[in-house]
Parts: sequence; structure tokens; C-alpha cells
Amino acid sequence: MPDGGSSRDGATEAILDAALAEFDRHGIRRVALEDVARRARVSRTTIYRRFANRDDLVAAVMDRENTRLFAGIAVELKTARPKSNIYVEAFTSAMLRSRKHRVLNRMIADEPELTLQLAGRHYHAAVRRIEQALQVIFPPGFADRIGADAVHELAENTWRYAMMLLLLPSGEPIETADQIRDFATRHFLPSLPPALRAVPV
Repeated sequence: MPDGGSSRDGATEAILDAALAEFDRHGIRRVALEDVARRARVSRTTIYRRFANRDDLVAAVMDRENTRLFAGIAVELKTARPKSNIYVEAFTSAMLRSRKHRVLNRMIADEPELTLQLAGRHYHAAVRRIEQALQVIFPPGFADRIGADAVHELAENTWRYAMMLLLLPSGEPIETADQIRDFATRHFLPSLPPALRAVPV
């Protein structure tokens, strides 16, 4: 599977853009590689040179979207003054941005079972992207002070709680930024690794 970085060529980016558009229009299960090839103006052979099958293409699209999502969160938190705890703000931003993503929202609404399968299948890739974003959000040297294990645990907890909030029904509304902050303060913050609670950001 192609890497989520800048090493992709123009044809690969065109394929990923086309796949994203087709997923948005028809849903992931109903999109064939022929549809993607037609929209990207490439041959099926060009797609198969880069992606072994449709699942591989789906994985690459989701990895790219996760990269963009968490990179955007990192920039947002780096340039804006947090309204509350930095971890609460990171979680709130992740939830708000995820809910604005048309393909992700459609997938959650139309195919929650598939969403859960993909979340599990691409768990490690998503956690890596969150770790990369945290390295940007943290002040210089902070990640080294708390250690790689704490960064990894924070990334894992962020992904787990986000999936829980996106996929599971709630008895109370958790839609607005303030409602998400309240949820994160009551449920997400207590899950933080001890190293994070002991060392101020």
C-alpha cells in the first residue's frame, strides 16, 4: 500500500481523489475499480500497478484522509489558544473534523458495520497518524520527556474514544464543541497515561 506521505506520483493522487469522490457518491461497498479508473482517467492496469485490490485502495484512501485530518488538527492547535485542556481540545477538534468529513459521515450512517471493520483493520495506521500529529502539537522536547510509550498510549486512547463516540449511540447529546469538551473532560481525560498527568504540557 502506498505510503501516506509526499512520495506519491500524480497518477496515484488522481486515483485516490477519484476513489474518494466515488465513495462519496456511491458508498464504499458499491464502488468498482472500473468506476475509479474512469473518473481518474487511467486504465485499470494503472490502478493494479499501485493497489493490489479494492481493499488496498480503500486502505490508502483512508490513510490519506487520516493523515490530512490529524495534520489539520495539529496545525489548528499549534496556532490557536486552547479553550480548555490541550488533550480535551485535541479530542474535540478530532471529533468535529471527523463529523464534517462527508465520506466518513456517509460510511458511519450507511455502513456502520463496515466502518467498524475498517477501524479495526487500519487501527495501527490511524494510531501512527495520531502520534505524528501529537509530535507537532506538543512543545519541543515534551514527547521525549514523557516517553514513546505514553505518546503511543495517548494516540491509542484518542482513536478508541473517537470511534466509540462516532459509532455508538449516546443517551445524551454530544454534538456541539462544548458538549464534546464536556464528554472528553469526564471520560477521555481520566484515561490519560500517568506520565501525561504528571508532566504539564
